[in-house]
Amino acid sequence: MTTPAGNNQPSPKAVPQVPSGVPLLGSLLDMRRKGVLWFWTDAWREFGDVVRAQMGPLSIYQFVRPEHVHHILVKHQDNYQKGLSHEKLRVPLGKGLLTSEGSLWRRQRRLMSPTFAPKSVTHFAGVMVEEADKTIKRWETQPPGQPVAINTEMMRLAMSAISRSMFTIDIGEEYAEAGTALRHILEYANARTISLIDPPLFLPTPANRRLKWALDTLDGFLYSIIGERRKLPAGDDLLSLLMHATDERTGQPMDERQLRDEVLITFFAGHETTAQLLTWTWYLLSQHPDVETPLHEELDQTLGSRTPKTEDLENLTYTRQVLDEALRLYSPVAVMARDTVEDDVIDGYPVHKGSMVTITPYVTHRHPEFWERPGDFYPEHFAPQQVSARPRYAYYPFGAGPRICLGKHFALLEATLVLARIAQRYRLGLVPNQQIEVEWVGTLRPSSDVMMTLAPR
Repeated sequence: MTTPAGNNQPSPKAVPQVPSGVPLLGSLLDMRRKGVLWFWTDAWREFGDVVRAQMGPLSIYQFVRPEHVHHILVKHQDNYQKGLSHEKLRVPLGKGLLTSEGSLWRRQRRLMSPTFAPKSVTHFAGVMVEEADKTIKRWETQPPGQPVAINTEMMRLAMSAISRSMFTIDIGEEYAEAGTALRHILEYANARTISLIDPPLFLPTPANRRLKWALDTLDGFLYSIIGERRKLPAGDDLLSLLMHATDERTGQPMDERQLRDEVLITFFAGHETTAQLLTWTWYLLSQHPDVETPLHEELDQTLGSRTPKTEDLENLTYTRQVLDEALRLYSPVAVMARDTVEDDVIDGYPVHKGSMVTITPYVTHRHPEFWERPGDFYPEHFAPQQVSARPRYAYYPFGAGPRICLGKHFALLEATLVLARIAQRYRLGLVPNQQIEVEWVGTLRPSSDVMMTLAPR
């Protein structure tokens, strides 16, 4: 894993460094002012594909090239772990699959993987289309011309789909308060990653009070899901599987806290990525009729007016290219961080034990060396000949390696079916004079509601 310098080794490359900022704090104040994503994006534009910043006593490196991604997430993934980089996420999110490491992560991944395997998730296609149809029926009752907040609509749809599929309970109608609580938690975790001092949780600061309300609200919501599921017979849904799973060594089931943590991660990851992907896709389509027109042509030719099914997916090639391109531009997880366990050398650059590395899909996905039109919404980036000509890890919206997002296949299946079903029936138009900004709060979200009009086709 470690690549020691020696007589036969080339001299290590010097790592460009962001200006050191202020004594003791380094660039921490600059990161607080800009935000994590924009700090690293600006650093790439100014200093290139490898750059180091000092955040107090901690050195953080950014790597963005596909070969760097492969080195960190795949080839030497044991040397880059979710340690300090995820510690502040564990305060609100617990030790579920997203934040755990070691034997706990391996056990939970082993338990949950079969439910999310490509063949397994097709079982939920009917639920996904039903939720799209429920959304359409609700829209049909609205006064003509009345706009909808498409981000809220997609969140509601995705929450119902994941809860019905994974928990056998529909919680989509109860999402509002839980969704607000989840946002507070993400904002809290994001703020603490770039804070100068973290006040102890027992101090009643405004941020701590918001966190306590959010955790109480979300815990009530999650334990309610678990309680309702316990009333039902054992089944093949994920929650039932987790409830009845036992430790190989002790024979003991998960305790309530671990079960809560896994339900939270499944609930969060299972709807957030899909909802944001669909929101950005509708936004982009409304701005690009040159893309929307061939999308509708493919849907009309392949489906007509009938309901899409899983066997239609192989013929919805342009539909999938549209989604992949939206994911390229607006990957929900725009920055990933890992802790360095031992000294290493990446592409000739020394990386020291105890430092942190970031890899930034938001940057890699806009790198002009790997994308023909990096700043444009251009689904042809995902035509087969373009994909085969690109390095494999030029595109990694769900991560890579052993910790690639478990819900990838579920999310893409749902997004494809929902996009196809709704685009069969409607053209969505962006209400004029909105200022839609990109906001990084744990995921890449629009900064405000995205109001859109619904034009029946």
